[in-house]
Amino acid sequence: MKRLFFPLVLACLFCLWAAGLSAQIPRRPIDREATRPTRQLYSYLRNKVWGKQVLSGCQARWDYNTTDAEGIYERAGRYPAVNIFDFQHFRMPGLNYLGPTAKAWHDAGGIVGFIWHWSVPVDSALSAREGYAFYSPTGAQGRRGTLFSPRRAVVPGSPENRIIKENLDTIVSYLLHYQEQGIPILWRPFHEAAGNTNRGGKAWFWWGNDGADAFKQLYLYAQRYLMEHGVHNLIYIWTSELDDDDWYPGDAYVDIVARDQYHVPSAHGSFREQFELLHRKYPSKMLALAECDCVPGAEAMERDGARWLFVAPWTVPFVFSQQNDDAFWRQFLSEKLILTRDEVGK
Repeated sequence: MKRLFFPLVLACLFCLWAAGLSAQIPRRPIDREATRPTRQLYSYLRNKVWGKQVLSGCQARWDYNTTDAEGIYERAGRYPAVNIFDFQHFRMPGLNYLGPTAKAWHDAGGIVGFIWHWSVPVDSALSAREGYAFYSPTGAQGRRGTLFSPRRAVVPGSPENRIIKENLDTIVSYLLHYQEQGIPILWRPFHEAAGNTNRGGKAWFWWGNDGADAFKQLYLYAQRYLMEHGVHNLIYIWTSELDDDDWYPGDAYVDIVARDQYHVPSAHGSFREQFELLHRKYPSKMLALAECDCVPGAEAMERDGARWLFVAPWTVPFVFSQQNDDAFWRQFLSEKLILTRDEVGK
């Protein structure tokens, strides 16, 4: 019995720690009209996953597909739990966001996520003549960026406001379609908004062009617009740059705080320092590693107590790389800490 004493004590201490971590999280999502499937997903994340296990994830290859998820299955024999689609190409003819891809993923047991690389006119006259971009001029890196103003975008009757309302109406039609199919969505709009603004630089995307206050107004405007148009199947995620507290919309408007982390050597560390910093800043929010190049290892996350809600490497060239090779994926998805699609909800 002596041999079992310390492992049992450690197990009990972990259970108490995990329970305490979940206890700080609100019991319901911020949308008080959230659909039943959305509330059920949120409860599962809060009560069964957060602080206990880590959902494996991946991105779509820039729009509406499961290409990388299929690639992971081919390498490891298991699917990741979360597939994150992107509305980036919502204007592209022939790309059918009303197609069965999200439903098929959901019906197979997977969790559906969406981000939106929201492109707006590049032309200062706001015509489509010169094309579209989501990067700011600083983030464009040799391409054409846009100076589209988030401050003017929320002003009723402005040309910018007309454009974002037209775009939002398109996205509303897609989200309502998924809602009717009973699909809850991890929704991460306006990611990496602050960019380098608090480190002497500028924003990378147009939604950060006018600073923190304008961004928060835009975030709240879009959230309110979706809810007022009947969209209630979203769990809202805000992405932190670690030094951007002034860009945080507020606890009442965010369900999950995420981090995007790149430029990491292939050590498969846990990002413990970032996890702990975000937990101190946002103790009532679950934390996710929504983008990365090098996937954190299960052993490191367990050892360091940095159990992210989900981890999702960016698509090519990162998802299948020298850092995240076939052997890594096989090992990662076999770990007890890591949840795969066949284990979601079980």
